[in-house]
Amino acid sequence: MSGTSRPLLILDANILVDYAHCDDSIIAMISTHVGTINVATPVLGEVKELAEADCARLGITLVKPDVNQLLAAAQGRGRLSMQDHLCLLLAKERGWTCVTNDRPLRRECEAKESPSYGGSS
Repeated sequence: MSGTSRPLLILDANILVDYAHCDDSIIAMISTHVGTINVATPVLGEVKELAEADCARLGITLVKPDVNQLLAAAQGRGRLSMQDHLCLLLAKERGWTCVTNDRPLRRECEAKESPSYGGSS
């Protein structure tokens, strides 16, 4: 795949929890072999299984949203949490692929024409 850029990913909390419960080295393999992993700091705050120090070890780039992004995410309505709205907002703004097992978040990504993948819960 020379010359091909690696995808930029943003992971939501349920993906992080799922992989941390199984084997967190899966996250490191994704970072190494699939694409750059980004996680918004409010999303990491939901994941009791991972600490900030784990992120560096696993190849996760922490993204601190600005005030405007936090306000926009907090004003979101519907079935998404503020953290899910934030993942969608960052994915859309930055051209990242949202990786989630959350069906409502995947539907919103599709509705906003923002790429996503993962299972559905």
